[in-house]
Amino acid sequence: MAYLLIPTDLIAINLGMDYTAFMSEIRDPDSPVYKAYYKGILRQKMELHQNIVQASKNGSNPAQEQIIKLLETITGQLRYG
Repeated sequence: MAYLLIPTDLIAINLGMDYTAFMSEIRDPDSPVYKAYYKGILRQKMELHQNIVQASKNGSNPAQEQIIKLLETITGQLRYG
């Protein structure tokens, strides 16, 4: 559901979980809920980045600008942690 960008309150309802308990689980890196949620988010983000890269290769100026921003972010993280 995270892959489809469903809001957390609706995911909790769908799973039959109390929202507060769900949010507690989603903030615990050792929780299976955390891992499943962020795998979905990461999968969606990877597909989005793939599309941006492809659009950039096809000559899209906005996509090329986005690629530059993404590269600057990554470079900054590598330099400064």
